[in-house]
Amino acid sequence: MKAGPEDLADHRGCLVGKPSLIELNNVVRSYQTEGTEVRALDGISLTIRKGEFVAIMGQSGSGKSTLMNILGCLDTPSAGSYTINGHNVNSLTQEQLSALRLKTFGFVFQRYQLLASHSAIENVALPAIYSNTDKPEREKRAAELLTRLGLGDRLEHRPGEMSGGQQQRVSVARALINGAEVILADEPTGALDSASGEQLLALLKELHGEGVTIILITHDPAVAEHAERQVHLLDGKIVSDSGEAVPEETPQEGTQGAVQAFRSISGAAALGMAFSSLRLNWFRTLLTLLGIIIGVAAVVTMMAIGEGGKQDVLKRIEAIGTNLISVRPGGRNMRNSGDVATLTLADADALRDIPGVMYVAPERSSRNTMRYGENDFSGRIKGSTPDYLHVKDWEIAQGVFFTEEDVRNYAPVVVIGDTVAETLFEDKMQAVGKYILMSNSLYQVIGVLKSKGATAGGSDQDDEVLIPVTTGRLKVFGRDYLSGITIKASGSDVASQVKDAVLETLKQRHGAEDVMVFTTDSLVEAVTETQNTLTWLLASVAAISLFVGGIGVMNIMLVNVSERKREIGLRMATGAKPADILKQFNIEAWVVCILGGAVGIVLGYGVILIVSQFSISVAYTLMPPVLAFITSLLVGVLFGYAPALKASRLSPIEALSED
Repeated sequence: MKAGPEDLADHRGCLVGKPSLIELNNVVRSYQTEGTEVRALDGISLTIRKGEFVAIMGQSGSGKSTLMNILGCLDTPSAGSYTINGHNVNSLTQEQLSALRLKTFGFVFQRYQLLASHSAIENVALPAIYSNTDKPEREKRAAELLTRLGLGDRLEHRPGEMSGGQQQRVSVARALINGAEVILADEPTGALDSASGEQLLALLKELHGEGVTIILITHDPAVAEHAERQVHLLDGKIVSDSGEAVPEETPQEGTQGAVQAFRSISGAAALGMAFSSLRLNWFRTLLTLLGIIIGVAAVVTMMAIGEGGKQDVLKRIEAIGTNLISVRPGGRNMRNSGDVATLTLADADALRDIPGVMYVAPERSSRNTMRYGENDFSGRIKGSTPDYLHVKDWEIAQGVFFTEEDVRNYAPVVVIGDTVAETLFEDKMQAVGKYILMSNSLYQVIGVLKSKGATAGGSDQDDEVLIPVTTGRLKVFGRDYLSGITIKASGSDVASQVKDAVLETLKQRHGAEDVMVFTTDSLVEAVTETQNTLTWLLASVAAISLFVGGIGVMNIMLVNVSERKREIGLRMATGAKPADILKQFNIEAWVVCILGGAVGIVLGYGVILIVSQFSISVAYTLMPPVLAFITSLLVGVLFGYAPALKASRLSPIEALSED
């Protein structure tokens, strides 16, 4: 039923004495277009009192939509003042403006502006998220409103599954969820058939009867006649107002108290929205995750391989013994090789007298070929003394080791490893007592070393060929000096003192520091530092892929923001603060990176498991996955912030106008 003259008279009478709710005083809204100023509103002055049903009319381009945007705090005037409930809107912060949109205004848009991926109840409950209403309470309230509007059987239906009229009623329910004082309806019947349009107008009248202020934006006079007051716009100016003669009672500015901004949405609510958004765009989410997954998996795998290599080397060193001291020819400024003639047998004999020394094994080595019958073995021949057996903790499998007497007598005897015995003899158990040819001399095999097998790195330890050092010096090496001396201390606790004493003794004997002395501990330290450097180098290379994955996250999130502008504008129109939008999109980036980090860790350990099957040393430690996970989270924080900030700074008007 349309409003007639008598209804308007009654309307004016019932408004007498009621305070004004909205006041616009000489409001101007202008835009710069290609250097030219265009005035959408030109000196608008308008007062709307509580409980009014006002239709703002005008043809396209008259400024009515711009006026609605300013009334709903979606936009601000270029000049003039706008007061609502005594509060000057121009002086309010973004958070306070969001609070007004959240509690004071409810929007009913021509194109419904519903989230296509959300159900009816989720669309209606959206504004209540930003008022921090608990989920059960807001869903209950949304269900009650939808049921009241005749959509009780459409609660879980999405907009695409509903008619235009049903979607518009969902929009009305959303406008009412937070108890709005004012309903701003922008061409609400424009996309509806006549029957649905009449139903919507009847609903707005019903709400008006309950005391809700209705502001209806329309170009259709037939629709405007349902209102009790019509305001006509033309070229940004009011040309007529059927309610301008009603007496006013204007509240003093600030009489209603300051506009209270709502606290930011909870992390749980933002997390829920993030998961919902990522689930709806699962393929894009998967592509975004891929870069993080690969980066994290690479970091975990590379560091595990590097750490495994380090532990492998350390195990080899520990197998040698922690109480060994190695003496090698050549000082710090001299070339370190066997060609430096600074160590002699006399030096080795002198070192035996140092306290704490148990065994001293002088060493000289050279490559040579030995033959038995038609079988040859080419390898390293090492000359030493009986102490070599104790220094290396080796046992004899067959025969005996050569003695000090053999050393003094230049005995032509040899002790061989298990591999050499298998190579030269058809039956290695018959090796002892046989004679082999080496450097045009015959040597009797007097012993076979017990097999030690290969090292973790695949090096054969059983290819040893040992002869008395004096025999080797005379018949094989041709020189008197040594390539090194290995000393076994009485215990690891005295190894450091023995090392210092060895160095001091040799300095006194040679008159210069022309040797280098190492303990196993110093070797461990050097190897550890080297391997750590290599491990971190590998991790750095892998981290580059994680960095690239982070750039991918940022790019995808920027695209995400661009594609979701209308959603962002709708959230802002229904009460979301810039901080809420910032939090939501930040958390989306964090969720992507956390999920990517978790999957990457699992994938990394899977790769490690596969790699370990190929005799590559790996180490399962806690640091790589923790480091990779923390890094992936930091990537989310770093690369997710820029897109989130861009989203939070969008203008609600521009965002809502996106198709």
